[in-house]
Amino acid sequence: MNWNDLEWLRSAPSTCGHQRRAHPEDAARAVDAGADGVIVSTHGGRNLDGLPATIDALPRVVEAVRGRIPVMLDSGIRRGTDVLMALALGALCVFVGRPYIYGLAAGGAQGVERVMNILRDEFAAPWRLTGRRSLAEIDSSVLWLKQAGETPIRFFVRCGGCMNGTAHHKVLIFSMMS
Repeated sequence: MNWNDLEWLRSAPSTCGHQRRAHPEDAARAVDAGADGVIVSTHGGRNLDGLPATIDALPRVVEAVRGRIPVMLDSGIRRGTDVLMALALGALCVFVGRPYIYGLAAGGAQGVERVMNILRDEFAAPWRLTGRRSLAEIDSSVLWLKQAGETPIRFFVRCGGCMNGTAHHKVLIFSMMS
């Protein structure tokens, strides 16, 4: 896929594009090319040791799009506090995959429900501790940073629908696969 393909993808209903690296310049280019949103993702795993985790790439991608389109996070969400950290770093929402698969394998539908409840509870308690009354109030001030601009070392995390519960948005998936 290249940037010229985005116009064609936008003409197809409910289409997702796929870009091979999560770089801030690509996110800015996605905005210019007309993407409705970006998903920062490793698309199942980092292939190279030196690539950043999605949570580390997220702040730069958020900065690059400057609020013009939603930024979402996929990959690396294992606990509720991961969700809070992603929201605090500027993600509109997160996508959860592996924990649900683990729950399904361990206990079928009940296992998935249990995982959802655990994630919700693991998110709710730290959210309350931040003193924020709504999801909209969650920002980077809920994080302890090593130094300004560095990855959080302590954090406190969003469950729920993405982009107002609509599914018609076309998004460009930024993946760190080589």
